[in-house]
Amino acid sequence: MKESLTCWQAIELYEEDVRATHPQEKAERIINELRSVTLRFFASQLGFKRTTQGRKMTLADSTSAQQFLQTLGVEVLLSAPTTLQQAFENQKASIATQNTYGNRFNQFLSWSKSQEWWPSQGSWKAHVKAQCCPILKNPYGDTSNTPLRECRMRQLKYQLKPQETPVALQKELDKFFQFLTEPEWPSRIIDPIEDSSACEYIKDIRLMLGWFYRYQTPPIELEQLSLSQLLKLVTLDDLEGLTTRQQEKVWKQHKQTLETWLFRYFSFLREVLYSKSPRTRRNKLGALCALAKFLYTDEVETEGDYEQIPLIKLLNNHLEKVRKEIAEWTKNRQSVSDFEKKWPDTQEGETALAVVRAKIVEPLRIECRPRTSRGLFRRGFVIAESHQHYLKWSFLADLPARRQQEYRTARIALSCPITRPEGVPQNGLYHPLPPCEVREKRRDGTIKDNYLYKTYVHKKKHYPEGVWVLDVQQYKTRKTHGAQSIVIPNRQFADGSCFYDYLERYLYGWFLPVGYRNSRIYDWWQPELIGCRGRWVTSGRAEFNPGDACCLPTGNNAAVWSWGYVLVAPKLGTLADRSGFAGSFDTTSHRLIGKRITPHTMRYIWATWAYQVQLNDAQFQSLAYAMGHKVETLRQMYERCTPEEKRRPIEEAISELLFEPSPVPEPQVEASPRWQNLLQQVQQLSPVEREQFMAALSK
Repeated sequence: MKESLTCWQAIELYEEDVRATHPQEKAERIINELRSVTLRFFASQLGFKRTTQGRKMTLADSTSAQQFLQTLGVEVLLSAPTTLQQAFENQKASIATQNTYGNRFNQFLSWSKSQEWWPSQGSWKAHVKAQCCPILKNPYGDTSNTPLRECRMRQLKYQLKPQETPVALQKELDKFFQFLTEPEWPSRIIDPIEDSSACEYIKDIRLMLGWFYRYQTPPIELEQLSLSQLLKLVTLDDLEGLTTRQQEKVWKQHKQTLETWLFRYFSFLREVLYSKSPRTRRNKLGALCALAKFLYTDEVETEGDYEQIPLIKLLNNHLEKVRKEIAEWTKNRQSVSDFEKKWPDTQEGETALAVVRAKIVEPLRIECRPRTSRGLFRRGFVIAESHQHYLKWSFLADLPARRQQEYRTARIALSCPITRPEGVPQNGLYHPLPPCEVREKRRDGTIKDNYLYKTYVHKKKHYPEGVWVLDVQQYKTRKTHGAQSIVIPNRQFADGSCFYDYLERYLYGWFLPVGYRNSRIYDWWQPELIGCRGRWVTSGRAEFNPGDACCLPTGNNAAVWSWGYVLVAPKLGTLADRSGFAGSFDTTSHRLIGKRITPHTMRYIWATWAYQVQLNDAQFQSLAYAMGHKVETLRQMYERCTPEEKRRPIEEAISELLFEPSPVPEPQVEASPRWQNLLQQVQQLSPVEREQFMAALSK
């Protein structure tokens, strides 16, 4: 059977299986779509010539295409994914067409590979080879071989740790945090801020307190530490009874004290930690300003009163100077780290984004294959980790790069305590978005978490194959741009696989059909694999033993929803912190191209790409929105075009419009009367006389 079976006979066998396992209406739809992709695209790429043009094939062409496939053996199916992708490109098929027909053809191939007639021996070796990932080389070594900044000594950890914080000081810090974040606070006249912003202020305050405790001279005892060490509170009662001159003297003394330790601390940052960025000083000054507003809450009645307090006025003056310095750094594209070591090397006319996608994202996709370069199966944990690396990069390189926090904190439901929603196919995979009542909320009742989910109806549009969506409710510029619901496209690759294949393998595991030792029978959600024998090569995300959470029911009859983070830290199974999440990008990019690219660098790369490909205003505004930015921010902060790239368009326009040489008109020779008479005489000659005349001229 292996030797005599033709390509078309294999398709007919699959059609019989479809009719036997699916309802009639669905079976006919599957068969019609399979025949369309096979006859219209696959057969044409193999050499079949149609007699008519147009999207729909005639009955005669369809019959001829079937006869053509009868002449080909099933061996042509071994390279079918590549052949079909070439057909899509040659016929300029739309993305929707590629997704619909490509998925249908892949289902046929998956079924075929589990059949006994599937080509074996030599083709099996080719099949195994297609499952082998390349040797994972690391020609650039450890990231420490590519330092981003000059560092005189090992980074000091001088922050005051929570476990060593005196009880009284901890109470002050807790009260400060509540002042910043609580919806209501007695006598507070400023708006509350997000918990994440308040945590950054607390971190900077702890750093300064740690410096006081460990490096300030004379040293300060731990139990003596308090917020008043950083900023002295001077009340109206303290100033009562003093003359204006005496009050000025008091304020001057406190300002000198503040500036003395502040300048020493900045010197410590610069000389000891080698931290020269003005943004670091801005963060410290911002934390002190927030602390000052907390300490002086009872001394003001309006927000403008803060500006009259000499210590706050002093901090604002320093902040203004630092902001000017930051603006200068931004204008000159100055950075503490060596940006060249974070930016991909490009050729003339090549964009950094294209380099990232070709030399990082695509190799990472290939590395998701289940076997080593020697054909042995890789460990399930390693396969899952490879999938996570690829997904992270794809989210930031194949879609406009949003802030890492949105993907790092994205959640996914781990239970589905609901009835099947309308529109979900009988055998369709549905991954729900939890209802509002069980999602995390802010104090005002609005949702404050991000979720990844799969649905078949989104924004009143039906997706027959389903679509994955990222529901973003919590991000830095939410108040400006509002919540966003981002559809993740299911792009198809040259080998026939699609992006959703990698996403779903990561989430649910990866089952490979055909005979293996200790094989199992597949009985889960993929209809093309049901009943096939094979093995699970990875459990996907579950390989990391994630510490998932559970939402307690809100009432007696409420459902229990469990959830977990999508991109958990592989070795910990917990939410990845910012440095760990960014570090995975840093490590993989350095291994592949020797550059230390971070999620934040990807935002620069996208903004620069917008200039390089000359997006129009509408496209540029759309990109800014997709990245969670204002257009002005994108232009001022993230654009990294070289001076040559910025000047090239106008220089080309000047050359074309102002200095293009004008065509030189051909000289026109006016015919004289003598020449006109001669021409008339020549025209009156007989053919023989003309030949004699021409012979005489040639002498």
